[in-house]
Amino acid sequence: MIGFRAPLVAMSVMMLSGVALAQGVPVAQVQAIPSAPNQAAQPAEQAAPAPAPAVDETALRYFARQGDQRRVDAEIARLRTLYPDWEPPENLLTDDYVPDPSIERIWESYGEGDFAGARAAIAEKQASDPGWQPTDDMLRSLQLGEAAQRMRNASDSDQFETVVSIAANMPELLVCANVDLLWRLAEAFIETSNDQRAVDAYTYVLGNCDDSQERLATVQQASELLSPEQLDELLALERMGEDGAGEFEPIRLDLARNALVAVLSGQSPRARNEDVRRLEASVASTDNAEDLRLLGWYGLNQHRPTQALEWFEQAMDEDPSVLSANGLGVALLDLDRPAEAEDILLDYEGETEEMTLLYLSAAAATLAQMPRVELDPEVLERIVAIGYENRHVQTAQELGWYALAFNQPQTAIAWFETALGWDGTDEGSAFGLVVASDQLGDDARVAEIKTEWSGRSQRIADFGTAAAQDESQSTQSQSQAPAQSAPATPTRTAAVSQSASVTPTRPQPAIAVTASRDSATVVTSAPTAITVNAQGCSSYVPPGNLSPNQALNRAWCLMELLRPAEAVAAFQQALQSGSTATRSDAAYGQALAYVRMGLPEHASVAAAAAPQSQARVVELQTAILTLTALSSYNTGDYRRALMALDERSLYAVERNDLLTLRAWSYYHLGRYVEAEQIFGAVAATGYGQALEGFYAAQGRIRR
Repeated sequence: MIGFRAPLVAMSVMMLSGVALAQGVPVAQVQAIPSAPNQAAQPAEQAAPAPAPAVDETALRYFARQGDQRRVDAEIARLRTLYPDWEPPENLLTDDYVPDPSIERIWESYGEGDFAGARAAIAEKQASDPGWQPTDDMLRSLQLGEAAQRMRNASDSDQFETVVSIAANMPELLVCANVDLLWRLAEAFIETSNDQRAVDAYTYVLGNCDDSQERLATVQQASELLSPEQLDELLALERMGEDGAGEFEPIRLDLARNALVAVLSGQSPRARNEDVRRLEASVASTDNAEDLRLLGWYGLNQHRPTQALEWFEQAMDEDPSVLSANGLGVALLDLDRPAEAEDILLDYEGETEEMTLLYLSAAAATLAQMPRVELDPEVLERIVAIGYENRHVQTAQELGWYALAFNQPQTAIAWFETALGWDGTDEGSAFGLVVASDQLGDDARVAEIKTEWSGRSQRIADFGTAAAQDESQSTQSQSQAPAQSAPATPTRTAAVSQSASVTPTRPQPAIAVTASRDSATVVTSAPTAITVNAQGCSSYVPPGNLSPNQALNRAWCLMELLRPAEAVAAFQQALQSGSTATRSDAAYGQALAYVRMGLPEHASVAAAAAPQSQARVVELQTAILTLTALSSYNTGDYRRALMALDERSLYAVERNDLLTLRAWSYYHLGRYVEAEQIFGAVAATGYGQALEGFYAAQGRIRR
């Protein structure tokens, strides 16, 4: 049942005062209203009791018959206000009451808000029954209904002065049964610069109305219109539940959330401690992922990344989604833990543009870690693939520095050139290019780069001079591992070189396996039928702008310039040719480009895109299976490494370095006798790297 109390005196005075202010009439001139509607002024002499007035119960009984309990309660409350001594019938549906259909039609129209229809029904009733007259209650109900309708229409039309005027002239409207009118009046007061009157209106609701949902909605609306100080006055009227929780706790939580959001949007420097504590207490019991993320972002804003990480980890547990992963990734990057960020963000890369960029930022930061960390080949492979697919300049540049750190200047040059091909203004890649060229002793290239960049980069202009020594040493200490401590080249750092080298990262004596052009018989230049002008592809041209034949020539040109990442796209365009020979060359070239990038799976798919000659099949399969063996070994998949070597042996003789890799695979699988036999045979040829494996295997056998 909707609670109700008669309009308070203060409320009535408030309404009249609001109109007085709007009309320029001093508040002192507004006539006072008796202290309570059910208290009559006491006359000087005792008057004779007046006869009990007749109460029109037709509306009450109509709404009861309709089952409209809300209107029944409101009508009972209204009648009690008008007739304090009146009590409603115990049974509103008693059989001895016979309704008048014509009167019921009046109340039906009234209940539907069709007040014109109700008045028409009254006129129709009077015409059919001249002796019948509508009761004062019925007419007053119609007047109030019409006034309420006008007040709502005025509010919806932003005619706030009219809202205040109607309320002042019809104070009977301002009761708990019409709580929406009280809300509209409060809004009108605020819009007419009478904020305190709005506070009074909301206070009236909270002081007199009992419906919990309407009380909560009252404070919710007030929180959007009043100042924090004014809102505190209303929150002080909170009622406590049987469980000890305040009825306005949801509002207080919303306010706490809004406070944190205001900080994140730059509206305030920090939230009140009580707001933060309230939200923290809430998530402790609800594990609400949205609130956990909000606390996480607030922690990052307040430069508390460790705390933020904990919130985001909890959010990830509750809601493993893009939103949670985004925050967790940012927190890990803030804590300088990029490898963990890259691993977590991988599952969400590509979900949104923002997540792709965040993943690539984590990938670039992972490559740039100091001191340098030799990445797992699988990690490096996916960074290469995703970085290339998205033409991410920073990732390409960091791949260049990563290769340079592990003494692969040719690979570094290829990546720096790739980055510059995507963004010719990337000064960091241009500087990397000059450093790598200098390491290769390519003085002509260094001079060429300095000439091109001297006007745009002081450190490139100064490179090689005495003034540049400190800069060069500083840069290389930040971007390269010391040569004496650098491990052999990781598999995937051979991504754009003419060879793929790897150092097994399992606990064992270090060996180096190299799949070179000669031993793997992989042709990495254009077929003799194609003439390549390496100077003709130095600038970026969208592959889609080229014909298939133009794209094929450009792709081989890019391969000559050690830019396989760009060559892949050009070969793809060439695959659209109607010529079988062109498609074959394009598939062959694309496979080679993927081999250079250290992506054997992609190379296999590319090779199958068009028919190849037997010689090319042998060349490609030899290179692809070599890379597969190396990659599998480095990820600890020794059985797959052996399978790849077995399959490779069908195409080419197994060299000493690969035989040694086979022996170490047997060793790690516990097949020490086979390992010893191979290590011994290879060592007998003078291949020194096999000796350590031979002794290691013998030691295992003798245990």
